[in-house]
Amino acid sequence: MGIRAPLFGPRGEYDASDFRGLVADLRGQSAGVIRGTNPDALRVTAVSGSSARVAVAGGRAWVPLTRAGVRERAAYLVELPSPGVQFNVAPSSATTDRVDLVVIRAAEDTDTTPYAELPLANYVPGSMAPGWCVDVVKGVDGGPSPSVPWESYLILARVRVRRGATTVTAADIEDLRWSTPGQSDPTVLAPVRTAPGQTVGAAATGVAPGALVYSTDEDRMYVRGQSDARPLTYRPTVITYPTSKGATGWWSSGNPTGWDGRVMAWEGPAAPYDRLGMLTFQMRWQAPGGGREGWTSAWIFSAGSLQWETMRVYSNVGGVHTGTVMCTVPKDKPLSVVAHLYGQNGWCQFDEWQSAGQLLLVPAE
Repeated sequence: MGIRAPLFGPRGEYDASDFRGLVADLRGQSAGVIRGTNPDALRVTAVSGSSARVAVAGGRAWVPLTRAGVRERAAYLVELPSPGVQFNVAPSSATTDRVDLVVIRAAEDTDTTPYAELPLANYVPGSMAPGWCVDVVKGVDGGPSPSVPWESYLILARVRVRRGATTVTAADIEDLRWSTPGQSDPTVLAPVRTAPGQTVGAAATGVAPGALVYSTDEDRMYVRGQSDARPLTYRPTVITYPTSKGATGWWSSGNPTGWDGRVMAWEGPAAPYDRLGMLTFQMRWQAPGGGREGWTSAWIFSAGSLQWETMRVYSNVGGVHTGTVMCTVPKDKPLSVVAHLYGQNGWCQFDEWQSAGQLLLVPAE
């Protein structure tokens, strides 16, 4: 026979510790400041124009639950309302510096009120209301960075209080929110799916860095960076441009822009990230006779910007321009890499029959 039981355990009820464990099973066991779309969440900064005073910005965090030095799977979710808190740090001695740590620490919540706020206006480090607080671990004058004497904490910053100083500057504060061992960014990074026809850049707007974006049209996964979205796996693109013999051929130009002197082009759609192109080409040209002569070279453009010009050659016969060029393709701009034939006063002619090029295109790191 089967056994029926309530949804949560054998008792049909759960307390705060049970709920923290349940949440850990659902969201994972990572702990730290929740960055989300706010890079300044719980950031410690110096208060300018003040005494030795620092500010902690508003934000949220998962504080790991630790008992007897053992980190358990559950964590405390804490939130400091914006704009956060400010407080003074104790002055150092007149002869040596001191290093303090600004931390968040939590304890078993015994407050029975549904919600209580920290006293933001006149905050005193260490005020537990309810169950957690922003606190300062004061170091020893002339000593190293202190150890944290509590359990269940996150380190936000290291503050150097310089000897004899009456202020704290930005250079005195080291941000440790995401560089302390055991702390990470626990922002939930659920994949975002583009609508048909929607660009990856548009879908990635407003999502946290590190979030995944699936392109429906490309069947491809991207990751949101600090400034743009880039594919998880790179697919190098190779575009070959072989030319054929035209009826009259193209003439060079003394001002290679637009269609003037244009002889080969590699074109394609835009991408939501910067790209690098490695172009290898050969361009044959000839003198049409009639006493024509002058300087000639090959010009390579990308998105309308000149990337490279080959060494100029003076001739009245003809020759070949060859080269390998590294060019950049800016994000959100269509691929447009164009080779032009420069000729002084447009004196020489492009020979399509024996000219070609190959472009290798990869995302820029």
